[in-house]
Amino acid sequence: MAKTPLKYESIMVSLPSTDQVHITRFFRDKKLLGAPVFMLHSTGHDGSTFYSEDGHGLACYLARQGYDVYVADLRGKGKSWPRVNGRSSFGDHQSINEDIPALIKKIVSKRAYTPQIWIGHGWGSVLMCSYYARYGDKLCPVAKMAHFAARRVIQQDSKSKRFLFNVMWGRLSRLLIWANGYLPTRMLRLGVANESQGNYRDYLHWAQSEEWSDPEDGFSYGSAILDQQLPPSFYFAAEGDKAYGDPADVRQFVRELGPHDGRLMVLSRRGGNLRDYNHVDMVRHSDCEEDHFPLLLDWLQTD
Repeated sequence: MAKTPLKYESIMVSLPSTDQVHITRFFRDKKLLGAPVFMLHSTGHDGSTFYSEDGHGLACYLARQGYDVYVADLRGKGKSWPRVNGRSSFGDHQSINEDIPALIKKIVSKRAYTPQIWIGHGWGSVLMCSYYARYGDKLCPVAKMAHFAARRVIQQDSKSKRFLFNVMWGRLSRLLIWANGYLPTRMLRLGVANESQGNYRDYLHWAQSEEWSDPEDGFSYGSAILDQQLPPSFYFAAEGDKAYGDPADVRQFVRELGPHDGRLMVLSRRGGNLRDYNHVDMVRHSDCEEDHFPLLLDWLQTD
C-alpha cells in the first residue's frame, strides 16, 4: 500500500549566539493541521533518529495521521550550523536554556498557543524534562509527552554497559577529545553526530551521578521537577536496548520524575512485539508502524 505523500519544511532558528539550530517540519495538509509535535533526539544523534529517507519513522508516521511534526537538530548536529568542532563551547546548560526555548518559540510562531505534544528519544527526553523542570509550560501548553529509551542514570550491571561507558565513553573518548577538541562520535560508531566537549562532559556526569543539577549554575532539576505537574506521559523501553535504554534504567527515570500520570511499555518479541528493537529501531524501523506506533496514536487521541 502506497504511503500518503508528505510535505516538509526546513527551518533555521537563530540562537542568542551566532549559532543556528534546525527544524525539519513534516505535515500532510497545511489546511488541516493537527496538534503540533516537538521531537528531540539523543546524544550522538540528530533529528534523523525519527525519520528515514524512504518515509519510515515516528515523525513520518504521525505526520501521515495529520499531526504537524517538528523534528529538531540540536546545536551542532544534523543541519544546524555550525557543526560541532574543536571550538564548540556549549553543553547541556545551553541545550536546556537556549536551544529548547528557541525551538519552542519557533513552533509557537507557526501554531500560536495550540497545545503541543513533546516526544523525546534517549537523552533528548532528559533535556526535555530538564527544561520542563525549570520552566514548565511558560512558553506554551504541553498536552502530553512520550519518551523512548528515556534514562538519566546508568546502572552498570552488565559487561556490555561497563565496556561501553568505562572504555568507549570513558578512557578512549577522553583521549580523542584531548586530540580533537570534540568527541568524534561518528568515527567511534557511537552515533551519527559528533559531540562537543561540554555535551560529552555533562552527559557522562549526569549518567553516573545521583545528583541532577545544572552543570553551570547549579539549578536542581531533580528537586524542581517534583514541583511541576507533568502532563500525561507514555514511556517506551526496548528489551533489546540494554546499553543505552535498559528498561531498568528507564523505570528509574520515571520514578525520578515523581508522581504523575505515566505509563511504561517494554517492547520485546517475548512480550508479543514484532521484534527486539535496538536503541534507534524502536522509533524508526518499518515494523513499528504495525507494532507499537498505533498504541501511541490511540493514547494521543484519547482525552
